[in-house]
Amino acid sequence: MTLARRHARAWLGLAVVALIVGCSEQNIRDAISAINAEFQRDYEKTVKENGTHVVSAAPKDAYDAVLAALVKMGFVIKEQSRELGVISAEAPAPTPLSKGEFDQCAAIDLPRARDIIRPYLGPLAESFKFDAKGLDTVMTATIIGAPAGSEISFTMRLREVGPPDTKFPRRDYPPPNVLHCGLDKTWDAVNRELASIQKRG
Repeated sequence: MTLARRHARAWLGLAVVALIVGCSEQNIRDAISAINAEFQRDYEKTVKENGTHVVSAAPKDAYDAVLAALVKMGFVIKEQSRELGVISAEAPAPTPLSKGEFDQCAAIDLPRARDIIRPYLGPLAESFKFDAKGLDTVMTATIIGAPAGSEISFTMRLREVGPPDTKFPRRDYPPPNVLHCGLDKTWDAVNRELASIQKRG
């Protein structure tokens, strides 16, 4: 799931406090670059391992299942082509996770994120928290025929929905465990829709 983003709103408060306590702009930029690089590697690994599934269903049924799953999870369909097997959808982050799910999944990522930025920001790193405000989740699905049925692939990116509150860029990638949780929830929703379609025959 290759996405280029800008830095999460939590960084605004981080940047302001950092400047107050004497942390340089370069320190902040380096911290952001470091966390983006780490999360990008995790993102690419996770998408490779869990971004694509082969399901035992015709492409038509797989397409319908993905479309229904995204809508039921709260996404707005922005583009779709049954002929090309492509669906693009978006929703306010942290969709597809609820706020509670996001907080629970992000808590696992938080110690590592603080470790990544600590060399650049020192004790200030302890104030860092993940925040989904001001971001949309953008999901793209591709559905193609495969020997065993259909191959479904997802990408999941974050997109800023308004002008940035700071000149510093947002994070480009979801927190690694949040991405895992989001993909798992999406696959569960798709599998439920497929089972319903196949049951109807």
